[in-house]
Amino acid sequence: MIIQEYEKIDTSAQLSRIRLQNTTEHQRRLNEIYDKIPEIKNLDNQVSSIALEEVKKRLRQDKANYSGNYESSILEISNKKAELLESNGYPKDYLDPIYNCPICQDWGEHNGKICECVKKIRIKELYNRSNLSNILSKENFDSYTLDYYSNEAYEDNKLTPYENAEKQYNVAQNFVKNFDTKHDNLLIYGGTGLGKTFLSNCIAKELLDSGHSVLYLSSNELFRDILVNYTTFNDLYDQKVLEEIYEYIFSSDLLIIDDLGSEVISAFVVSHLFEIINRRMLLDHSTLITTNFDLDTIQDRYSDRVSSRIAEKYILCPLYGDDIRYRRKK
Repeated sequence: MIIQEYEKIDTSAQLSRIRLQNTTEHQRRLNEIYDKIPEIKNLDNQVSSIALEEVKKRLRQDKANYSGNYESSILEISNKKAELLESNGYPKDYLDPIYNCPICQDWGEHNGKICECVKKIRIKELYNRSNLSNILSKENFDSYTLDYYSNEAYEDNKLTPYENAEKQYNVAQNFVKNFDTKHDNLLIYGGTGLGKTFLSNCIAKELLDSGHSVLYLSSNELFRDILVNYTTFNDLYDQKVLEEIYEYIFSSDLLIIDDLGSEVISAFVVSHLFEIINRRMLLDHSTLITTNFDLDTIQDRYSDRVSSRIAEKYILCPLYGDDIRYRRKK
């Protein structure tokens, strides 16, 4: 279950490994450059000598010898190093400290608050623990194909299943492309086996790869495993863990609710679904919902308030036709 998996996530250990990897790589670069460009090692030794002398002056409180020479000398040496690196085919910042997150420098906190990079580590780990990372390596835009959709007329629809699927594929691509500026929401709906989850996984992978926080939850996980346990203060689970997951439901860049309607529908579900949709809209955070239900059915089962929010603020992406999973097997 997702809560139990979440409890195993140790971001401190992961950050420690990241710092060690970056420190090791930084030292490797130093050794490489010192070997190829000995002048830079001499310049670094000069910096160390100048810094040590400055410390001695300050310890002696030798104010008479304070001057701007220290800063200007260090700047001059830094410029020389940058010139030497570039003239030897290296980027001028090649010897700068290496950080995955320049905001917190891979310590996980900034200005007394948990850094955003910690949230991203946790959410990516959730994907790994639920085997979604393996799924995303198979279900992505590179592997997406329209070949299984029929190009023959289907019922009273103007577009064939193939043409419609192509249209929704383009909607998904534009959703990713404009994600940081438009803050759109998607409702991908249609019968079983039409590629709704596949398309949502394509979107998830693109956004994860570009450094966005994505939280994927099946409808059952969201309402039964998380919200019920959070609101009832279930003693089986660490309340702090539940609070963190609950926070991510609203703060993640993209929340994916997969297979809405598979849960047991109740007043509890309806009220919390509206809260999630409404709060995320107010925060300008995107939500993607996949479901077998069309908008009329959503209105009947989840209330006018829920359906009106979706109709107003969501891009509707219908998929129709025959179950393409049978075509894939053939």
